Amino acid sequence: MSYGTFWVIVATLALVIEIITLGLSTIWFTGGGIVAAIIGYLGGPLWLQVLVFILVSTVLLLAVRPLAKSKLAIGTEKTNIDTLIGRTEKILTTVDNGAGTGMLRLGDVEWRAVSVDGSVIPEGTLVVIDHIEGTKLFVRRELGDL
Repeated sequence: MSYGTFWVIVATLALVIEIITLGLSTIWFTGGGIVAAIIGYLGGPLWLQVLVFILVSTVLLLAVRPLAKSKLAIGTEKTNIDTLIGRTEKILTTVDNGAGTGMLRLGDVEWRAVSVDGSVIPEGTLVVIDHIEGTKLFVRRELGDL
């Protein structure tokens, strides 16, 4: 087996792993393997093939991965939950972080409400959803309701 064939196998394995995982983790080695295979088939020395494989894989990883990750949004699942942040709603049951109470109704679903600043927020108070952690809505009083 020639070194060129070895690099084709490396590139193919990296590509297969990438297809299975879809995590932008091994595709860079596919590019490095292809370039190293070309050098191998052209009769380049092994040290040059290894050096080119490492350099091309590293350059692809550092230069292209951030762009590809942002465009493909790898690792993030888009949901409508972000549309809740900034929304104004009325407290269903008094929010008291110390007592572990507080509910908010969004549509027909009741959510656990937690005060961002730790203050007690009485039932019926208008609040703004600040952020979400798991199934808890972190809320703060609406400015006009202070």
